[in-house]
Amino acid sequence: MRPPAPEITYTPWRPNLWALGFTAAALLGILLGALSTFVFDRGPLARYEYHLWRWQADTLLDTVFERIGIGPDPGDAEGEAALREYFRLTSEIRAASEAENPDFALIETLSNERATYENDVERLIERRIHEVVESEGLDQALPLFSGIRMVWPPVNFELTEPPRLLVRSPRNEIRRAGDTLLKPDLTLRDIEEIEAKTDDEDTVSLVISIGGIAAYPAIVRDDRSYESILETAAHEWVHHYLAFFPLGQQWGKGGDAETLNETTANIAGREIAALVHERYPVQLPAGANGSAPPRPAPTVDFNTEMRKLRLEVDALLADGKVAEAEQLMEERRQFLAENGITIRKINQAYFAFYGTYADTPASSDPIGPKVERVWELTRKVGVFLTLMRDVRNTADLDDLVYRLETGSGWRISDDFQQP
Repeated sequence: MRPPAPEITYTPWRPNLWALGFTAAALLGILLGALSTFVFDRGPLARYEYHLWRWQADTLLDTVFERIGIGPDPGDAEGEAALREYFRLTSEIRAASEAENPDFALIETLSNERATYENDVERLIERRIHEVVESEGLDQALPLFSGIRMVWPPVNFELTEPPRLLVRSPRNEIRRAGDTLLKPDLTLRDIEEIEAKTDDEDTVSLVISIGGIAAYPAIVRDDRSYESILETAAHEWVHHYLAFFPLGQQWGKGGDAETLNETTANIAGREIAALVHERYPVQLPAGANGSAPPRPAPTVDFNTEMRKLRLEVDALLADGKVAEAEQLMEERRQFLAENGITIRKINQAYFAFYGTYADTPASSDPIGPKVERVWELTRKVGVFLTLMRDVRNTADLDDLVYRLETGSGWRISDDFQQP
């Protein structure tokens, strides 16, 4: 017999002043970003850097128009037709790009054709994520108008090429020690030059291609499968949502803040995407779903190998064996390449970045299993996020897991509408 579900308390939404001034802050950020770019010396990587203020400025009017109802709003049939064409063309573009002798005129033609469907696809996916989020009870009463509820922030993303990310880590431990956004159109020569300028005796770096970034609107990589884009869009919205609560407001304060945020967004984004699939099943045929052409299957299991490597590297670094750890990572990278898994570089910065997502095999952080445990004990996206949004640190997380497991001192408040 299953034990009775614990009663759970949800903290009411009490946004602070900066949350209420969201739009004004965005405008101020654009102005300050522009000022800092032109006035201050940004160092040796200045010509490679990506500036979010420019993205915000370029998309501000489109965002305002969309919020007041100006712009594309396809129905389900029209939107799904656009979605099918968009991902069919994405698969064709990826196949043409990976050909032995790419036909760049063909790639440009296909890309221009795909652009005609982009806005309809964005709006359709936004609307479906919105509906799922709302059905999970994550809409909020407006602070001054309690009778009006809405999903906040509104789901909003753009399909485009995201910036790259320069990640730094100390050599003697795996820890994110500073990130820099870089322009997306870097060549391999640029990337190697940037890493060479950043590396020294104490620091190692890596330039990484990312799937998205939680600007507003969110930037979501456009050359991926439907499933990947849907999950990334949901993941980035979770970051937008958490920004108005204690968990999101810890970002940038050090400690475990980024790991807590990214792991929460990973789990919630995955589950929101699954709910969209369940409510709106879309079957896209192989070769027309946005995926790349099939490749020979690897002869080893990536997750198993990466998890094993992470634990071995952790042990070597803990013993002060930095050179041995770096040699092991390079040897294992070559082993993976021989078995069908090509990774340009594996180093401390690689694990520092991917380890932030503590529910993945690149992480050895105990935060991952704990956040997964919160999900196991809730199994509802709305409940999960409403609890996790108030977690500030690992002590709060431990307390949350304990209370959920024991059912002590928790009840559902009137503020949260249980789905």
